Amino acid sequence: MTDETLVLAAIDGSRETWLAAAAIASEAGLPLERVQAALDASPAVIVEAAPAAQPRYSTRAHYRATAGLMTRYVDALLSS
Repeated sequence: MTDETLVLAAIDGSRETWLAAAAIASEAGLPLERVQAALDASPAVIVEAAPAAQPRYSTRAHYRATAGLMTRYVDALLSS
């Protein structure tokens, strides 16, 4: 499996909507640097719009599956 495949599987397998890169690295069993490279390269990955100390990541499909309608609406307002 490629790094990107492992990273996307770790995100999609999580109960949380948004994950920090360190959490993804732990779940995928990859070094943080390789996870960060896969996150930066993947068009399927989205970054949380709300300002945070460290960016948190999801995929579009995982976000739609785990975030409620009101959360998605507020996120859309914050990102525009």
